[in-house]
Amino acid sequence: MAVEKMVGVPVRFGARFRPALLRFPQRPTWPDGAYVAVWPKEGVLPDLAGDAAAGVPEDLAGVVLADLMHHTCFVCAARFEAICFEAAIPVLGRNLARHRVVSGCPACGGDFGRTRIGGLALSQLP
Repeated sequence: MAVEKMVGVPVRFGARFRPALLRFPQRPTWPDGAYVAVWPKEGVLPDLAGDAAAGVPEDLAGVVLADLMHHTCFVCAARFEAICFEAAIPVLGRNLARHRVVSGCPACGGDFGRTRIGGLALSQLP
């Protein structure tokens, strides 16, 4: 997904969700990867102002990089923007277990098995 589309992520999902760019300096021909950096609820969010934007490993404790995707409920056809855990990349170890997973459609109440709606966070689309 284009980096420009990731800029509004914190507004839609909250401060724990921030745009992230994964670069491969050893592979200059590889394209940059646009992701959503997700901090666990109990995590301390880093200060990204000024020189702090570079971050330190402690700031990334519990963080995963995830994909931003669109899903449609198989039951009620409600549409969602989802932070998808299927594509999640642990930044510093096995961090996915520290995150709550939303499973099922909030619009109709159907479970994941019927709706195929799930992720680290959901935002209903108009």
